[in-house]
Amino acid sequence: MVIIGLTGGIASGKSTVSAELRKMGVPVFDADAEARSAVNKGSEGLALVVQAFGSEYLTAAGELDRAKVSELVFHDKQALKTLENIIHKIVWQRAESFLENCRASKQQAAVLDVPLLIETGWHKQVDCVWLVAVSRCQQIERAMLRSGMTEEEVTARIEAQMPLAEKKQYADVLLDNSGSLEQTIAAVHKELAKLLGDGSGR
Repeated sequence: MVIIGLTGGIASGKSTVSAELRKMGVPVFDADAEARSAVNKGSEGLALVVQAFGSEYLTAAGELDRAKVSELVFHDKQALKTLENIIHKIVWQRAESFLENCRASKQQAAVLDVPLLIETGWHKQVDCVWLVAVSRCQQIERAMLRSGMTEEEVTARIEAQMPLAEKKQYADVLLDNSGSLEQTIAAVHKELAKLLGDGSGR
């Protein structure tokens, strides 16, 4: 089984690529979704976050106050490291279970969709890295449209991530998502067929 590590910066179109891979029958592990559920109400992850930062980071309903935590970690690198250590450990355990299930069901390929694939070192656990990329201008434009953030807010998030030029050094496949949706989808089909060597796109 081939393990694809899929990554890309904010608003690069990574979710478009992962959705297409799912349509093609390739199982996809969504690290973002798993990271969110890792700190759901009543979870072990949430208990560890409260232990690290205090109960003031909970809402009145006993859930994680995500806005308050985001504000904290955005300005405090040590707090960010602490939070990432808690969440990444849980998410990686889930990723390993996902891959075990894929192997057991005799999948040809499986995808780990991880925004911080390279930063976490998880790229060492995959067979190939697929990087989805757009120009910085498109990234800012799309992120503003999608999230309602200001240009300054989007730029700050881009600056906080590993630069695209650096990420490219780790990429086995660069998916240029600056063109049309059809072009991106065609590239996904072509690269998967190439990787599996059967020409069928699966």
